[in-house]
Amino acid sequence: MGFLVLAFFCAYGVARRYSFELVAYVVEEALMQKAPEGIPQDQVRSRFERYLEAGPADQKMNKLLALSNYLEKVQKLTAAELDRLLAGGGIPGDAGLQ
Repeated sequence: MGFLVLAFFCAYGVARRYSFELVAYVVEEALMQKAPEGIPQDQVRSRFERYLEAGPADQKMNKLLALSNYLEKVQKLTAAELDRLLAGGGIPGDAGLQ
């Protein structure tokens, strides 16, 4: 029983430590899948990294979650949508989470 409790706390600690990185990876992959054709993946990746670096550190997870929520609803992004999202222009319907 003690081993199960220890395993649970280890798993919880690892998940808590790497949760931001996991969410960032999933959102980045979704962006690259939904990016318009003709835009290089390296460009999407570098713009996404700049998007994450901009703004206060305590808002990064909120930005990721809002972007993830928006990407769930979109089949394919247009070039204008991608530009607006990664330029920090805001996510439609999430006025406070830019």
